[in-house]
Amino acid sequence: VRLPDGERAGERDERLLSFIDLKPTLLSVAGIEPPGYVDGVPFLGVFEGARREYVHAAADRFDAVYDGSRAVRDARYKYIGHLDPSRPYYVPVAYREQMPIMQELLRLRDEGSLTDAQSLWFRESRPVEELFDTWADPHEVNDVSHVVELQPRLEELRNEARRWMDEIKDTGLVPETELIARLWPDGRQPETRPVRFVPGGAVVSLDSRTAGASIGYQVLEGEESLGRVWSVYESPIEVEQGVRIAAIAHRIGFLQSDTTWFAVEPL
Repeated sequence: VRLPDGERAGERDERLLSFIDLKPTLLSVAGIEPPGYVDGVPFLGVFEGARREYVHAAADRFDAVYDGSRAVRDARYKYIGHLDPSRPYYVPVAYREQMPIMQELLRLRDEGSLTDAQSLWFRESRPVEELFDTWADPHEVNDVSHVVELQPRLEELRNEARRWMDEIKDTGLVPETELIARLWPDGRQPETRPVRFVPGGAVVSLDSRTAGASIGYQVLEGEESLGRVWSVYESPIEVEQGVRIAAIAHRIGFLQSDTTWFAVEPL
């Protein structure tokens, strides 16, 4: 974090932070109280919140493949629970495997040249849970969940992970077909309503009757065909004689709307 004019430069802050803390922190720094529905805790500004005792994390779907892990960390120890221990740590993701570094890792794995630590990623199964001492082992290589003296800490973090999962109504173990049935009780995915054009002199406004939808548009001249790139609608569009406007609307989770058109007739 870099503050203006070198403020607090060189300081080290040992507080636990989560990615979701960034939004309320930016609001707090700007003097805006974060709304109650915003997740996270401000760590700077006039609305700075209390220190976190824990931070939580999760891994689920990676493109077309499944993972399923839940993690919680306190100031020193990190607990990871695996929802399906039969799954390997490494799962093939097409996007990742096009990267040169991933291709090199796979090559070294296949020829048996990885170090012991590097090979941990390619284990074929997982324990039910793991515990790491992030002070002594910052790269989280040595699982200490079996250490007798650490059993109270293991139980504490396990219970915190379960509490958090209950709080967020975790659906990680619910099959996706069942989740879809919950979202669409009639079995049909909802559709985003088409864009409406509202002329207003030299400008035209766009809206969709589906709340939360985003609108994309293209302004075309003459017989110009639709391109691949859509502009995001943010404010009324200035129009000239002879142009056509194509627009689509899309809300995440809904089907995209049909394309609608608006034409400004030439003089």
